[in-house]
Amino acid sequence: MKLLIVLEDLRTGGAQTFALRLAQALHIAGHQVHIYDQYAHLVNQELVRQLAPDVPVVSYGAASPGLDVVLRKAAGLGRRLGRPDWLREQQVIRHLRQTIQRLQPDVVNSHTIKADYVAAKALQGLSAPLVITMHGCYELFLHKADAPEVTPKGNFALQHAAAVVYLTAKNLEIFEQQGVRPLNKLLNRKIYNGFDGQFSAEKSQHTRATLGIPAEAKVFGMVARGIPEKGWAHAVNSFLALEAAHPELHLVLVGGSDYLTQLRAEHPHPRLHFTNVSRNPIDWVDLFDVGLLPSYFRAESLPNSIVEYLSCGKPVIATRIGEVPAMLAAAGGTAGMLVEQVNHQLLDPTQLTEAMRLYLTQPTLLAEHQDRASLAFDKFRMPYCLQQYEQVFRQVMTPSK
Repeated sequence: MKLLIVLEDLRTGGAQTFALRLAQALHIAGHQVHIYDQYAHLVNQELVRQLAPDVPVVSYGAASPGLDVVLRKAAGLGRRLGRPDWLREQQVIRHLRQTIQRLQPDVVNSHTIKADYVAAKALQGLSAPLVITMHGCYELFLHKADAPEVTPKGNFALQHAAAVVYLTAKNLEIFEQQGVRPLNKLLNRKIYNGFDGQFSAEKSQHTRATLGIPAEAKVFGMVARGIPEKGWAHAVNSFLALEAAHPELHLVLVGGSDYLTQLRAEHPHPRLHFTNVSRNPIDWVDLFDVGLLPSYFRAESLPNSIVEYLSCGKPVIATRIGEVPAMLAAAGGTAGMLVEQVNHQLLDPTQLTEAMRLYLTQPTLLAEHQDRASLAFDKFRMPYCLQQYEQVFRQVMTPSK
């Protein structure tokens, strides 16, 4: 098959990471794959080289960066004046349509709502079917007062899609909106994101010794985007509540942002380790004993970090949010512990502290959950995900293809 994967941008993020991994897996399976993104100046080249080194990328703005600077500035001005970003968006749609006509893909697969919309627009009158993969942005934007376009734009994309792949039942909130195409009118499939992560060549630089952590220490760690809603402060506060009674405890935080820089400055501690962003987070995850994700992020669906923890055989303490409970399910029980949240905040932050304390004081429980982690990861293996995507793509292909 000839396939075109469309994204809004290629910055670091869950949707981008999965789309790149899927593109590379499809390439390895023998398909002709291209990636399209809408912001050439935002492409994380290291991320692309790491996850999809063999897949060509077509970026809007790459051929005429000066013009794109002008269009982006005009779009910013329009947003400040309360007017939609129609000019640059129309240029992206035109460029994407030309790309589709040139590449002649059998299927176009889009990721996140803005990519869904421009892909649907670009495909009007063309024969290639559109498969939308939902990552949580629809329900996120539905709750934002400053994003009123989500229903008309989302509905337009859904009206013109041949199929929808979703990660969790939570992703389907858009279909509860009046006037939106019913889900049962679409070919739809629930497919978990696949993961085939491998340690990088720099793995030797990501060790306990690198951070000055003793081999016998108990290491809790967290990998996520550097936004407050992922629960970084909760992880730090629980560490601080436990560190005096448990000198063997260390906390490793893998992520980067101004927010995390400030958090680091506020909490200097020799056993609290901020590593900044990592090109290959599992290099750090491998040295954890337990992975944390006390997230209260509204759009949380199928967090990549939890898949990464499980792939390394690490039990998880996470918020009961999105698909997290099902992600941790394994034969014989759960590969970790869940803490409750309500109204997108932890209901009781002490739950995280107590869960960490249990792993510190009950080594048998920790060992049991470590054994379950690898079992829980089985459902995220990339060959299984790839097979399901191939089935969906074949189902939507036009007879002439």
